Amino acid sequence: MTAIDYFTRTDTVRIATERRDGGEVVTPIWAVVVDGVPYIRSAYGPEAKWYRRVQRTGDATFVDGPDRYPVTIENVDDEETNAEVDEAYRTKYAGEKEALRRMVVPPARACTMRITPTA
Repeated sequence: MTAIDYFTRTDTVRIATERRDGGEVVTPIWAVVVDGVPYIRSAYGPEAKWYRRVQRTGDATFVDGPDRYPVTIENVDDEETNAEVDEAYRTKYAGEKEALRRMVVPPARACTMRITPTA
């Protein structure tokens, strides 16, 4: 499976981020794909620890059992992309009404990131 397949087919992806001491922390999050490009958001805004680690390093690895997908992260702040990402979240996670609400509000939208696989 490719990284794009993983983001498309997996409801809850697992992002591995690096702590300052070099250790790794794996956190379950949601991801969507818009026009072949994966995106993630922090449902808890900029206070989420995994989000702060990604912002510090600019990269992460997604973990699917034995498979690992290294990526770089790019912050997104344009309204058109955010609207498309909102719609992708609403479509993919339609059955998760309560949690979905956190993904499409301003604090989460301000934490939208484009994922670029590096391997």
